[in-house]
Amino acid sequence: MQIMCSTIKQCCLFLVMTLLTGFVHAEPVADGNMLKNYRESFNTSAHPIKYIFVDAEGKNRDNGCCSSNAPKKIYMLDISAKESSNFIYSPEVNRLIKQNFEITIDDTSVISTPETDYLVLTMSRPHEYNPESVGCTAGMGEDRAYLISVTNSRIKVLNRGFFNCAGSYRMIHSNGQTGYEILEYHKGSDQPQSVLYVLQDGKLIRKENGPYKEDR
Repeated sequence: MQIMCSTIKQCCLFLVMTLLTGFVHAEPVADGNMLKNYRESFNTSAHPIKYIFVDAEGKNRDNGCCSSNAPKKIYMLDISAKESSNFIYSPEVNRLIKQNFEITIDDTSVISTPETDYLVLTMSRPHEYNPESVGCTAGMGEDRAYLISVTNSRIKVLNRGFFNCAGSYRMIHSNGQTGYEILEYHKGSDQPQSVLYVLQDGKLIRKENGPYKEDR
């Protein structure tokens, strides 16, 4: 390739930008054989598995990822792809791991659209790693739940407090609606409230839904 630049400074800038561009797009890629092997290894799971955690060599790092002996980088990998699949890197997920959170992908939470997947990450770390945190119970560990989206091999955090200590969530697939229903308690109230994240035109829309009902 011929480099067209009129000064040494321009040539140096061109070289730096070329190198940076190469590094940005240098994340690993899983080939069809790796993906096939992973699908076969998970074919007896209670729920279909679409995403797993892997290290840079493609080694599975699930079952709570990965605060102890964490590798330099952790990726998410879509193992449902047939030909190849990019390793998906998230600076925030890796930062949480370095902060001693054990992170789990909730396999039952995946909602897929032609453009985007939505799913929930749950995580916890012992109280001693953040003594100032206000856990669900005094002296207990710190728990979090993230709602994330995956689009074109990019992870976006949609909600960093998807449900609180006394809360929980469940999938909804009824009345033409697909999404999540969260049970949460407002400060000073013993009445659980329902919040919906419902799929509309390929996007999740948040809706207040009144008092929570077990049989809804």
